Amino acid sequence: MIRYGKRMTGLVLGAALIGSAAEASVPQEALVVGGIEYGASDSYVRSVYGAPREVETKYNPVYADGQAIEWEYGNDFDILFVDGTVRQVEVGKPSGMKTAANITVGTDINTLIAAYGQPDAIHDDKYIYFVDGDSSIGFTFEIAGSHVKEIKMGIIH
Repeated sequence: MIRYGKRMTGLVLGAALIGSAAEASVPQEALVVGGIEYGASDSYVRSVYGAPREVETKYNPVYADGQAIEWEYGNDFDILFVDGTVRQVEVGKPSGMKTAANITVGTDINTLIAAYGQPDAIHDDKYIYFVDGDSSIGFTFEIAGSHVKEIKMGIIH
């Protein structure tokens, strides 16, 4: 659950003072990591990255029918599918995989904010950017120090 407190109040106030230039705006077509778009087919992913190292079934009520299939490629690169389509991509180590705005693991926080604006929410060390009109999907960037430590694209939970 996202906690709203002093950080969020300050964020909202800062955004209001700066104006619309600081508001996060992520169109759904910008949900891309490593060349994989939100909603891409499992056959497309296989054509780009080949067979996964490991396949695991995940259970969570947020997924359609309560389950999803996760393909693990190693080096902290995982793709989650629901009904054969990409619903989340996770990158947790520097690998050169980038978002459509050229954000990678290791990118500094100022570059992240320049690319996406101020986050829609901050939860602990996570900067969360919702897709326009849909707060159930977007980007979550985990921050360590002043750099991106992990990128999650897709379902936000």
